[in-house]
Amino acid sequence: MSRDYAKLHFVVILWGFTAILGGLIELESPVLVFYRVGLAGIILAILIKLIKAPGADSKKGQMQMLANGLLLGAHWILFFLAVKIANVSVCMIGMATTSLWTAILEPALVKERPFRAYEFGLGGIMIAAIALIVGSEFNYLGGLLIAIFSAGIGTLFSILNSRFTKKYNHYTIALYQMIGATLIAGAGILMTALWKKSMPNLMPSYQDIGWMLLLVCFCTVYAYAQYIELLKRLSVFTIHLAYNLEPVYGMLFAALFFSEHHLFGPLFYCGTAIIFISVIMHPFLEHRQKRVPL
Repeated sequence: MSRDYAKLHFVVILWGFTAILGGLIELESPVLVFYRVGLAGIILAILIKLIKAPGADSKKGQMQMLANGLLLGAHWILFFLAVKIANVSVCMIGMATTSLWTAILEPALVKERPFRAYEFGLGGIMIAAIALIVGSEFNYLGGLLIAIFSAGIGTLFSILNSRFTKKYNHYTIALYQMIGATLIAGAGILMTALWKKSMPNLMPSYQDIGWMLLLVCFCTVYAYAQYIELLKRLSVFTIHLAYNLEPVYGMLFAALFFSEHHLFGPLFYCGTAIIFISVIMHPFLEHRQKRVPL
């Protein structure tokens, strides 16, 4: 189990690095998402052939995974939309509701998963901690609401994913979901073109291609395949609680790559400490809950 927690935090670190790569790539958001998931799908298809991973024989299962990929694509599109309408800080506050969404939705959708008051409480603590880290910028209500909605869709995607892990190989699951996400991203490009009455730039520079390969190979193919594999043994809430460290890692990487050390104040360290303590406490609270008879 300790290896699973170590792997989980490595995945979260990779996701934190995603924001840096996204900032270095100059393509517009829908185009970036399209290339990200499309290339990830191609690499996963090749990988599955090489390692001879078992496929999904059930047509129903294939369509369900594709549909869940649509949720993943919608989650990413809404995330970037929230950033455009508001800013990264407000978006992170909205995304911090993921733990709270999970504490509510997972017991409602998974029969074996009872409602746990301490998880609901930890979800609320996460929101407060992220608010401390990024600053209390609540002037962008529209962007905040979109980010909260994006967090809800992302939570639903993860809960449904936990069902697929019992039947299919994690690389196979990721492949079908990347195909579904590509369809949504393609639709997003067309909608953007209709809205702006011109097609966005679809040609990446050589530098963009280099950053894109890092984003696709490590932060998408590897990270999401490992995340799906971890769903076999860890609860969705456990994963989403650790996910709240992503903005912390992202800001630390920003300080390293973009010299943004001046952005770190006492509230950053206070919020970070709250998140770390909550993440460390959760396994102990979960163990205690299992030992105490209801």
